[in-house]
Amino acid sequence: MSQPLYMQLYQTLKEQIIEGQYQSGDRFPSKRRLAEHHSLSNTTIEHAYQYLLDEGYIYSKPRSGYYVSDIESLPIVTKETATSFQEKETLEERQTRYQFDLARIDTEHFPWQQFRKYARDVFDQSMADILQPGMQQGEYKLRQAIAHYLFNSRGVNCHPDQIIIGSSTEQLINQVTDILTDRSYIIEYPSYPPIKQVLDKKGLNYKRVPVKKSGIDMKAIRNSKREVVYVTPSHQFPTGYVMNLKVRTQLINWAQQHPERYIIEDDYDSEFRYFSKPIPALQSLDTTGKVIYISTFSKSLFPSCRIAFMVLPEDLMERYHHLPNKEGTTVPAPMQYMVAEFMEKGSFERHLNKMRKVYRYKLTYILDALAPYKDQLHIEGATTGMHFTLTVQNGLSLKDILNRAKKNHVRLTPLNRYMKKNSRNKHVPKFIIGFGGIKDEDLKAHTEALLKTLTI
Repeated sequence: MSQPLYMQLYQTLKEQIIEGQYQSGDRFPSKRRLAEHHSLSNTTIEHAYQYLLDEGYIYSKPRSGYYVSDIESLPIVTKETATSFQEKETLEERQTRYQFDLARIDTEHFPWQQFRKYARDVFDQSMADILQPGMQQGEYKLRQAIAHYLFNSRGVNCHPDQIIIGSSTEQLINQVTDILTDRSYIIEYPSYPPIKQVLDKKGLNYKRVPVKKSGIDMKAIRNSKREVVYVTPSHQFPTGYVMNLKVRTQLINWAQQHPERYIIEDDYDSEFRYFSKPIPALQSLDTTGKVIYISTFSKSLFPSCRIAFMVLPEDLMERYHHLPNKEGTTVPAPMQYMVAEFMEKGSFERHLNKMRKVYRYKLTYILDALAPYKDQLHIEGATTGMHFTLTVQNGLSLKDILNRAKKNHVRLTPLNRYMKKNSRNKHVPKFIIGFGGIKDEDLKAHTEALLKTLTI
């Protein structure tokens, strides 16, 4: 038999107080307001509140209302259950205060003033059209800015009409699989999670092909009968390897040998190359429309802007336009216009130039600190991007290192997280070290904690 409504409401409100959604001394919602909000009778609200009053979760003030009690003084609430989600997050952060996070960026050097200006400009009355439903492929102004940027910085030659805006790499890959129907896929091993997630969700056939230091294994691709290859050639995730020109050329030639073959190029981490000029995109070598180019602003701007984009070959644009019930862009038009302004005014290029110096400083600091331990720590993938890999070759096991990391309050990402479960214990411990989100003043402490964890 189900509980009466007043008991259900009482339980819900009690749990919210215990979980910390209300703090001690907070004013509690009035009975009238709660009754209107939940479309409940006053009697139901009064019964629930009376239970809370009787058990001491709330108290009343004459002619003022109800307030949340100091719940730590209640004998039935332990300190553990009284800890709010926010407090638990803070505790977890304290326990892993040295975080080599892959997703975080440097926020101290973000051009707040310029972005605020573009935000004000976008919300000017003369821009009222941005409140209306936007273009399905994304706002033309942003697609035009992206086309110019790609040509000048990545060698990608495309028209704005070939560009599609999405909120994530995963969303765009999902659209690609809608366009390339009845195909089977090749993905890198280990690989960037979104491609595997999409293929698994849609039940599509795929084969994992190992990645070498020079790039994806072309012999395995040639021996496969699959038609679509997904690669991250500029800075392979998670290994950090950069595909060399020979493999790039071989991959293009492979795709050109059959009309059903295509390459999905995820230009992951391509903006940040620290010790030499950026390598042109794989798409820049393509003369026959075989490369689908995908990238995002997650690292070059900030992760929460949620803007990704892809360039489709012209023949695939035809298929895109004929897709039934295709999904339109989910990126808000104001954000698209803000980023477009940022790019058109040259601010984006200046920001990238500055951030390359910022991230190069962080990377160089960490590499210099690790250099004396080169007999114990082997570094790869540190010429570009915002992470590198670190192989520990001093006899410490993965379990040893993770126990040390916990003791030293260090959060590390093992490379085997992206590998098949049955092969995880066959390799020496290897970690992916993200450095973008570490503040300059924290570099010394982070590096010392890392060395204390990994070296003997």
